[in-house]
Amino acid sequence: MKNITVIKFGGSLTKNKEAQKKFIKDLAQISKKQNIVLVHGGGPEINNLLERLSIKSKFINGLRYTDEKTLEVVEMALSGKVNKMLTAELIKCGVKACGISAKDGSIAVCKVKKELGFAGEPVKINVKLIETLIKGGFFPVISSVGIDKNAHAVNINADTLATNIAVNFKADKLIFLTDVAGVLDKNKKTIKNIKIKQVNNLITDEVITGGMIPKIKSAVSAVKKGVKQVLIIDGNAGIKQLKGTVISK
Repeated sequence: MKNITVIKFGGSLTKNKEAQKKFIKDLAQISKKQNIVLVHGGGPEINNLLERLSIKSKFINGLRYTDEKTLEVVEMALSGKVNKMLTAELIKCGVKACGISAKDGSIAVCKVKKELGFAGEPVKINVKLIETLIKGGFFPVISSVGIDKNAHAVNINADTLATNIAVNFKADKLIFLTDVAGVLDKNKKTIKNIKIKQVNNLITDEVITGGMIPKIKSAVSAVKKGVKQVLIIDGNAGIKQLKGTVISK
């Protein structure tokens, strides 16, 4: 399939209702002109639900440790709440949205990382269901819950899932929505364009730090595997302006 854009939504944007409304309205308009696959996480929603159920959050190297109780909450928050909210809002805007998880159609079959409990990374992506939906005129909205080889639920990092789906489609664009205007230089100005050969130096020079490092590494991997462009943009500014950084060959 051609003209595919994969967009990853999540993080702090799930808490910003005004940014959400603008994003969904813009997305509805853009989806009339190009094929979009929306992948989402929802850390704040997971944290809120865990807190209400008196279940403690645990993180290892910035990644959520997912025990059995936490996995149940992850699936409730992502597939049950965030996914259906995004789907309903898109439908309100006239989009034929279809909310699914990466379990459906075995979209993401994962290898579990035992040190993280029931969390893992995709080892196989099946895009047939996504293709079927797009060809039928539907807009796929996918929560980042996959399965292992025994069909048990697996918590997946949404950035990782979006990257894997984009690579399998050799997408025109992979867009990560964040709460900052892309990759910032040492003067806090947006670096508009980054070639993948520049990335190691930017990390060594500590221009790219913290949580931006895994996003950039995902971007480099995606471009090397056939995605034309990866954009890291400020989701608060909306999806039309694409205010942020473009990573390419």
